Amino acid sequence: MKYYPEISKIVSGALSGDRKLVLSYTELLCNKLEIDGETIALQGFKEKLLGFHNSDIASQSMLARPVPVEKDNRFSLADKTFPSLNQHNIFLTKDDNEVINSFISYILKKEQLNALGIPINPTLLLHGIPGTGKSKLAGNLAARLGLPLITARADALISSYLGSTSKNIRSLLEYARSEPCVLFLDEFDAIAKARDDKNEIGELKRVVVSLLQNIDNLGDTILVAATNHVHLLDPAIGRRFHYKMELKVPTEIVRHQLFTVLLEQFSFTNLEIDLFVTLSNSLTGAEIEILTYDYLRQAVVNEAEIDANELMRKILLSRFDWLSFNMDSRYICMKRLQETDIKLFTKKFISQLWNMSQSNVSKIFKENNE
Repeated sequence: MKYYPEISKIVSGALSGDRKLVLSYTELLCNKLEIDGETIALQGFKEKLLGFHNSDIASQSMLARPVPVEKDNRFSLADKTFPSLNQHNIFLTKDDNEVINSFISYILKKEQLNALGIPINPTLLLHGIPGTGKSKLAGNLAARLGLPLITARADALISSYLGSTSKNIRSLLEYARSEPCVLFLDEFDAIAKARDDKNEIGELKRVVVSLLQNIDNLGDTILVAATNHVHLLDPAIGRRFHYKMELKVPTEIVRHQLFTVLLEQFSFTNLEIDLFVTLSNSLTGAEIEILTYDYLRQAVVNEAEIDANELMRKILLSRFDWLSFNMDSRYICMKRLQETDIKLFTKKFISQLWNMSQSNVSKIFKENNE
């Protein structure tokens, strides 16, 4: 049943007399019905909601609150979205998948844990170099759980006014507690930097204290934080996160999955996909996605034929900033490619990359070695 998680929560709230829970999940269900084009069902639930909102009890619900804003400039402290799995499709290693599946199972068994008196701490810290999919994974989690994603805006959260940053953090985390959601704190080191950093002023150290206190009061709110600089985080931060995961550059298997999905509408052979995978070693998932879409976009706009050689060149140009396919620097670049991996960059493969015969490549090498 497609809307079972929301309907189940609505029924649970009704049976327990928790009107806030009923309101939260009814509004979440309405958002999903609107996205899916279920206009008749949407109208029915909206009428029910109107009745709730007109009652004294419903008017006290914190769910009706808009996303909080920064007091001085009125910028929104976060963006609220409703991610879909199509938009946030992500490829992980087997081990990383097990961690994420465990995290989701942990959240889904919240009621069982609470019934046994076991406190739940649904917090996940993601770290790794830029482009490894931290933000996309946060959206993927929200989509799989059927919850909205509340993404903090660092530019609004951090204020130049004394004490305002701590107030903004408290306001945002209190808002996240008021409705079912996944709260995502990106660039986490900006507000969670180690307090023993001598370069930081006292105000930012107070921000960390405020952050720790507010995380402790989140209860069972789902919190995902991400940073490119995990070594900068305050040591106390680590104890607040039940799950931690480092995202690395994609493995060969993950790159194969990624290229297969990115190019599924085009008639590339398995051998060509394998070459893309080999050539893209050390690139992040974001780099692969950007360069692939950039090439496809240019080809479509210019009405050019989709060509495997062109995409291979694009991949190599992303990896090696010294590489050029201009005729005047061809020997230097050919030689450097061979020095990088002589088994991969054979004269036959090089001739394919430069669109010339293998005999001409041999001639170029011979002329420059004399």
